[in-house]
Amino acid sequence: MRVLVVDDEPAFSEPLAERLALRGYDTATAQDADAALAELARSPRDLIFLDVGLPGMDGVDLLKVLRERYPQVDVVMLSGAGDMGKAVQAMRRGALNWLSKPVGMDGILAECRKAAERAGARQEAARLAEAARWRSFGRVAEGVAHEVNNPLNIMVQAAGLIRDCLEEPEAAALPDIDEVRDAVNTIRTQSLRVREITRKLLMVGHGLDPRVGALDVAAEVGHVLRLLAERMESAHVHCEVSVPQGEGAPRLLGSAPELQQICLHLLENALDALCDMDSAPAEGEDTAAPASRNSKIILTASTRRDAQGRDWYDLVVSDNGPGIAPDIMPHIFEPFFSTRALQSPVAANAAGGKTLGRYVGLGLAVARSLAHARGGELVAANRPQGGAEFCLSLPLAEGQGATPEATAQA
Repeated sequence: MRVLVVDDEPAFSEPLAERLALRGYDTATAQDADAALAELARSPRDLIFLDVGLPGMDGVDLLKVLRERYPQVDVVMLSGAGDMGKAVQAMRRGALNWLSKPVGMDGILAECRKAAERAGARQEAARLAEAARWRSFGRVAEGVAHEVNNPLNIMVQAAGLIRDCLEEPEAAALPDIDEVRDAVNTIRTQSLRVREITRKLLMVGHGLDPRVGALDVAAEVGHVLRLLAERMESAHVHCEVSVPQGEGAPRLLGSAPELQQICLHLLENALDALCDMDSAPAEGEDTAAPASRNSKIILTASTRRDAQGRDWYDLVVSDNGPGIAPDIMPHIFEPFFSTRALQSPVAANAAGGKTLGRYVGLGLAVARSLAHARGGELVAANRPQGGAEFCLSLPLAEGQGATPEATAQA
């Protein structure tokens, strides 16, 4: 759980944050309202311990801002002996509780536990709601895919037949034969693209794979990388992999086909971002080969135990591409959303109606739905040094724990 301590006395806030960090909480501190809001903009929080007597904007006024901007964040007020009136006012404005200074660690931990329970309940409700939406979407998607596939297969076969006929010697004398061949190839190429879209729609509709077990993540990642090796090489994209391997490597609980699908979507997304960046040189820059930009995808893995005692396997896929624009971030996991030149209907709508094109985004939406269905999470963020990163968190298999020293390198 993520905790922010807002207090103008570092002698109080920093030791408290350190003690919470030792207990597994992700902690940060701020000494005034501006610093607190800046920290929240960088990293969302689940619980805020907020001192009433801050310099400048006091804690009560900051609470009002927090309730407007971050209504899901729990806020517990901290007050001195002379601040009881403000503490009462804060409770009326939406604070969940208040603690009187000096604050005992038992009281702090009790609030953390209650906040964790509330956050867990909210996440479970959101997960169930999303699962219901995906079930409905899956039923519709499966029906549409089946209806489209029948005429689509006829189109692909007919285009192939016409193409074969155009290769006959007699066809060479036909007027505009080259243009006709190009048109037939376009029909076949676009039909195959629609077939790929319907394949993904069917994947959404089929539900979860019943084959669940302890997975060797390094092996599954290696399988996906082999599938993408030719494309990565042609795009001059280097992939660095640091994933625990060997007999002592931790295993996550899941389905191998599902994990491969998630990894494939995340790696393809990173590869698309790097290729798009390489195809659009900066202003005043000569068109450069992709290799000159040192395009890179990085995969790292680790294990952790959260404040509730649950063990997780985190797989992070990051790149040194352009990152995710702030106006795009809220839509990144929506079905049919694609950031590729804002060429999907959803992306175009989010960006005010930009030109539509040939990319339809389902990969990230499918990846996140699979993660949620297995009790995990998939989140996106921008790296401080540039580029985007996607963190997949899935439960560890029973009996798994520490990350071994052995790692796979690529």
